[in-house]
Amino acid sequence: MNAVSRLPLDEIRRRFFTDQPLPGQALPPPILHSWQRCRGLGLPAGGGGGDKLTAMELNQRQEANQDWLAPAAPALAGLFEQVASRQLALVVADSRGLILDESGHIDFLNKAEQLALTPGMDWSEAARGTNAIGTALAAIDSVLVRGAEHYLERNRVLACAAEPLLGPQGQLLGALDISGASRKLGQPQILALQAARGQIESRLLEEAARHGWLLCLHADPRLLDAPSACKLAFDGDGRLLAANRPGLSLCGLEPGRWQARHFAALFGQSLEHWLQRHGQALGALQIGAQRFSARLKPPAAAPIASPPRAARPAQPAKAPPAAVLEPLDGAPPELCATALKQLEADIPVLILGETGTGKDRLARALHAAGSRRGQPFIAVNCAAIPEGLIEAELFGYLPGAYTGASRQGSKGRLREADGGVLFLDEIGDMPLALQARLLRVLQEREVTPLGGGPAQQLDIRLICATHRDLRAKVAEGAFRADLYYRLCHYPLSLPPLRERGDVAAIAQRMLDEMGAARRGIALSAELGRAFRGYRWPGNLRELANLLATLLALADDGAQLEMRHLPALLRADMENQGHAVPDSAIADLLRRCGGNASAAARALGISRATLYRRLGKTAK
Repeated sequence: MNAVSRLPLDEIRRRFFTDQPLPGQALPPPILHSWQRCRGLGLPAGGGGGDKLTAMELNQRQEANQDWLAPAAPALAGLFEQVASRQLALVVADSRGLILDESGHIDFLNKAEQLALTPGMDWSEAARGTNAIGTALAAIDSVLVRGAEHYLERNRVLACAAEPLLGPQGQLLGALDISGASRKLGQPQILALQAARGQIESRLLEEAARHGWLLCLHADPRLLDAPSACKLAFDGDGRLLAANRPGLSLCGLEPGRWQARHFAALFGQSLEHWLQRHGQALGALQIGAQRFSARLKPPAAAPIASPPRAARPAQPAKAPPAAVLEPLDGAPPELCATALKQLEADIPVLILGETGTGKDRLARALHAAGSRRGQPFIAVNCAAIPEGLIEAELFGYLPGAYTGASRQGSKGRLREADGGVLFLDEIGDMPLALQARLLRVLQEREVTPLGGGPAQQLDIRLICATHRDLRAKVAEGAFRADLYYRLCHYPLSLPPLRERGDVAAIAQRMLDEMGAARRGIALSAELGRAFRGYRWPGNLRELANLLATLLALADDGAQLEMRHLPALLRADMENQGHAVPDSAIADLLRRCGGNASAAARALGISRATLYRRLGKTAK
């Protein structure tokens, strides 16, 4: 154990679980912060677990992760050689902590099975408490957990080290883990694990950069091919396609939070200008005060042009299961799976839901999980563009098409999305006159810019979202019936946050995405209960804004408690159990299938109080 305190770990555990103060540095910060997160989720030290996936379900999860499992195979094979002889196990998990594969010494594998450390089992923090796999995924950082540092008592016989694995756009793919007895897991194995992670990420980046220009940057020109070099891949227009870990940092991107970046915005010159000056020769680039030696490698293979749409043979839609989607706050897994299948089958996806339920988050996640994840994702908010400009914004225009038009003209958002995914947010607010033109584009798969000119072929997949009641708008004559039926193949409704029983887990996950895990900040159990009972009129947007503010005001290592809330919100949450009408409690109990415990958790009240409010006798 890396703890500085002289207290035995058993005494530290006793004090922690009885809410007694701990001495400074009693635990390594990553372990303490993980314990706090687990307690905030209401996970008991003697509980946790879950059912094992069936062989078919496990096979589906493995297939869904083949994009990175297959390229990882050589590095994993080399790592296996180093762990098997030490009576250790090599464990591979997906981005949600589900174990996909395990290999190692047979003696330890038998013990691991007794602890449920086996393929098909969930080892996320929410299921297993503090453990190397789940904690590495939560913190997006390397983690070592020894013995009683595990949150669950049953896992204290283990010593585990894990590395989170990032994809070429900084997305969390999964985790690599080495587990065994503490005396068997040493520094050589931990270094080998880190090296294997680096090899896999480098191979994934190289594959993603095959059709793009690969820029290598380092202060020392001799180290342009070293793992510490920044590597960024750009398409021919200078848009960032992929980046390794140093590259993400250079671009100001955090893991799991990819955003568009352009060569010109990063380096003050266009990619074309760089090529004209330097070609593939060594040059110099500067970002802020940092100056780098740089080399640009051409695409390894030219992009294959897509044949005309009419010539493409019909392909059956093959969408990965919902497990490949990152956990979506407010989006049930079965809804995610259905939406992804629709998108892959080129069926318009229509997402309904109250304002703030995460419709845009779901749309972006669908694009990232689908077969067009390397192609453009173009989002248009139909309610945010002035009515007089939305037509030009969508369809583009020729030079001089109207007064004030750009001399260069514009492609329009529809053509920018060609080959990728177009997301029309707040489609219910699209002007009626424009709806007819959009319908024609969707039917004919071509677009004509304002000002005339030839029609342009269009290959897009469409996601739409609205908080409006489209059927009511059709009845009022405010939305075209033919467009409604063109879009509404199988509408999907996102539930409001107040109907979710896992709000505390959602809040902790959002905090971790904002960097809370790296700062050691977690929800207290009391605040988690209050979150579960609050009505959240602003849904996920309200929750996200609150968490971002609390995070900005909190010190590193803090536990977020009721006293940290704004006074008005704190008063609302403290009175929420008494403010909910009896009819709403009865309705919630029905939605929970009669499960009184689940309904009470959602309201933030005890089971006895719930029965008392309903005028029943607790059983």
